[in-house]
Amino acid sequence: MFDLNKIFKDREPGFIGIKNKTYSIVVPVIDIDGDQHLIFQVRNKKLNVQPGEISFPGGQVEDGESPYDAAIREFSEEMACGPDQVNIITKLDTYVLPARGLIHCFLAEIDKNFKLDIRNDEVESLFTVPIRYFLDNEPLVLKNTVRIEPSKDFPYEEMNIPKSYYWGSFKYPISFYKIGETVIWGITANIVNNFSKKLI
Repeated sequence: MFDLNKIFKDREPGFIGIKNKTYSIVVPVIDIDGDQHLIFQVRNKKLNVQPGEISFPGGQVEDGESPYDAAIREFSEEMACGPDQVNIITKLDTYVLPARGLIHCFLAEIDKNFKLDIRNDEVESLFTVPIRYFLDNEPLVLKNTVRIEPSKDFPYEEMNIPKSYYWGSFKYPISFYKIGETVIWGITANIVNNFSKKLI
C-alpha cells in the first residue's frame, strides 16, 4: 500500500505535458517628468539565447525560490541595482508558453533615481516608452498555427493507433509594436498588450 497522504502532503503541483519550467519577469514602471514609462531592455548581442531582442528583465525561477523572489533577484542582477529600488505593486496575469512552461509577471514601480544608462553581460541598453503610447496605439496581432508532429518512429501499428489520427493544432497570437525603427514583439509585446488593456 502506498501512503498517499504522506507522499503528497507537501508536494507542490507541477505541470503535465509541458516542460516544467517557471519564469518570472518584472514589468517596470518609472516616472519621468510626471509621465509613467515602461522600461525595456535590449538583450546583449553576445548572448546565446535571443541576442539583441527587446524584453522585460527576468529569468528562470530557481529550485526553492518563489516567483516573487525570482522577479526581484533577476531584476536586481540584470539592472545592476539594489532590491530597494523595486517596489512590486501586484502580480499580473500569468503567461502560458506553449509546451514550455509559465511566466509569472509582476508590475513594479522603479525608483525615480534608477540609472537607465547601464550595460552589462546581459543588457546591451535600456529605453523607455510612455504607457500612454500603448493605449493610443493598437499592436499588430497575427496568429501563428502551432501543430503537434508525431515522431518518425511513432508506434501506430504496435499500439493500434490509426495513421490518420488527428493530433490537433491551435492558434498562438503574436503582437507587434513598431515605434520608429524599434520593434517590440512576441512575448514581450503580448504582455504589454495584456497589461495595457487593464488600464482602459
